[in-house]
Amino acid sequence: MPDRRSVLLLIADDWSPLAGCYGSPVIRTPHVDGLARRATRFTNAFCTSPSCAASRANILTGHYSHSHGQYGHSHGVHNFHTAASMPSIPKRLGAAGYATGIIGKLHTQPASVYPWTHDLQQVPGGGRNVAIMAEMAAGFLADAGDRPFYLHMGFADPHRDFGNRRSYEGVEEIRYDPAEVPVPDFLPDHPEVRAELAEYYQSISRMDLGFGLALQTLEASGRAGETLVVVMSDHGMPFPGAKASSFDSGHHCPLLIARPGAGEVECDALVNWSGIAPTVFDWCGVEPPDGLPERSLMPVLDEQHPSGWDETFLSHTFHEVTNYYPYRGLRGRRYKYVRNLYPELTRPLPSDLWGSPTWKAVEREGMEMMGKRPTRAFLRQPAEALFDVEADPVEAANLIDEPALQPVAEEMRRKVKEFRLRTRDPWVLASRQMGETGLEG
Repeated sequence: MPDRRSVLLLIADDWSPLAGCYGSPVIRTPHVDGLARRATRFTNAFCTSPSCAASRANILTGHYSHSHGQYGHSHGVHNFHTAASMPSIPKRLGAAGYATGIIGKLHTQPASVYPWTHDLQQVPGGGRNVAIMAEMAAGFLADAGDRPFYLHMGFADPHRDFGNRRSYEGVEEIRYDPAEVPVPDFLPDHPEVRAELAEYYQSISRMDLGFGLALQTLEASGRAGETLVVVMSDHGMPFPGAKASSFDSGHHCPLLIARPGAGEVECDALVNWSGIAPTVFDWCGVEPPDGLPERSLMPVLDEQHPSGWDETFLSHTFHEVTNYYPYRGLRGRRYKYVRNLYPELTRPLPSDLWGSPTWKAVEREGMEMMGKRPTRAFLRQPAEALFDVEADPVEAANLIDEPALQPVAEEMRRKVKEFRLRTRDPWVLASRQMGETGLEG
């Protein structure tokens, strides 16, 4: 391994694990697929919160969203801030002499928690202008000189609006036939849904090109031999029943980690985004901050079936300030437990999903089923849910009251309570006030 260690992190916006290397039969992602042939590809990677700002703060601080304080979006009237006391990758690595760069979307604040030596959030033409982003990366790498670096590139694709109605210099758009795009099990097979999915696929292919250009820029700089490459998404696809929801369709994400000289590995460890920061510190040889709740992924990068990586925690509170639907959860290999903190609420949709042709079709036609999932079960959930994600991957049947599964439910319930106490979840007090037991301490 090289003495000098750098990191290039490429993060997409709203990208579910749709790529050739993840088994998608239609999508064209040659650059992601090429990277996968020399990377560890995680098949059970989960964002901890399926919301943009909360998830990105989770990645950069290593803490859960109920702990780091960036409970929801940071822009406009939403205006959530990461707690001033939080550590972060740019703060820690900057103090260790690293050049730290952000190109494109960051979506977290304040600057005191996220101090960059090179703040390049404003991309001419926006974060879908992938050729320009690669040029900016080349400038950053040249300016970094001999210093080790951490470069964080936040692409706008494939976020909703999709950006497909304009052209971008250096980008040959790949278009998809709506009739050929697979419809996920949690969405209705409807012409408007198919049309939106085709648009979504097109923006994924543009994102893929952006990743490829960034990797070519790294190679051209001569720094690839020292650089850990992380390819990931903030959360799942921007469709009702995925983004900002507790289902795997919102939490399950792509994650590829490539080291210089390493080969292809498919790893089934259950991991989440709280493990990214400790992984970066581990690779860089920089002492991690005290109190990080999760561990580095470095020890499992060469393992297909590592032991002791069989469950992962989830935590979500806000999307936009008007999208309050807090839950905490535990995802195991077979079962998934979700504790909805305010079951009396109807799940609010992010504004881009609520206004989408997909959701308007569901409303207009009064669809009782969204694919295999009842629409009501998407909008309203009881205080607790237990799903057999092997038998029921769409999470349509709540098994929390099944007599034979009470030992499973009780064990997962206990672990989630312990997780909430261990990570100092502020919502513990609210749960106590509502009479929930087992949260003393």
